[in-house]
Amino acid sequence: MITPTATRAAPMTPDDRRAAIVEAVLPLVAERGVDVTSRELAEAAGVAEGTVFRAFGDKMTLVGAVAVEGLHRASGPDSTRDELTAIDPGLPLEDRITAVIELGRRRMSSVVRWMGVLRALHQRTGARDEVPPAHVVKFRADLAEQRDRQREATIEGLSAVLAPDAHRLRVPVDVAVALLEASIAGTHGRVDRLVPAPPAHVVADALVHGLVSDTRRPPCPAAGAAPVAAPDDPATPADATAPGTPHPQEP
Repeated sequence: MITPTATRAAPMTPDDRRAAIVEAVLPLVAERGVDVTSRELAEAAGVAEGTVFRAFGDKMTLVGAVAVEGLHRASGPDSTRDELTAIDPGLPLEDRITAVIELGRRRMSSVVRWMGVLRALHQRTGARDEVPPAHVVKFRADLAEQRDRQREATIEGLSAVLAPDAHRLRVPVDVAVALLEASIAGTHGRVDRLVPAPPAHVVADALVHGLVSDTRRPPCPAAGAAPVAAPDDPATPADATAPGTPHPQEP
């Protein structure tokens, strides 16, 4: 009887090896940034430190590759479009806008995180070249091209979110999209977190219903004072007087 021999898996190509390592250490670099150690990276990737160095040369090169990949994912046009168009069009407009704001805040926080890693990496490595290396030039060009595609995907996705209520909008759809984007960017929370972001549903309510109400509210009366009626309260005419008090025009 012939015993079948076990077949060994084909060895990974250098590009596949690098991609696998980047994928494995993404969460770790997102958490630790440039302070992560080469040992931690190797353990997260399930390889020896020597494998990391052979694949990337040094720790900072790997951290940079991970940050670039993380930034691409955080601002990817395809995922942006898919997540926006996945919002249930049957929900009330205010609920759909709340979902948009929550999604936008998550994506913006991720972009800010990865940009912070790249900035820290630049400072840590002391890169001061007047003429940036070719790979940096390519990265910037790729990022600019992706930014344009991400912008198109955002407009397309937000327009789809607003479409069921487009006939109710007081402004053109492109203006509504711009207001949504400004609301996300301006209310996702300050970097220092000293000023908490207002809840997404509060921002959505203000966008849908405005900052003022058509119904006037009377001022709160002082303690022990009689309630003050609203000026336009139909139950209390503006020229009403206290019981038993003659009207100024009466004799």
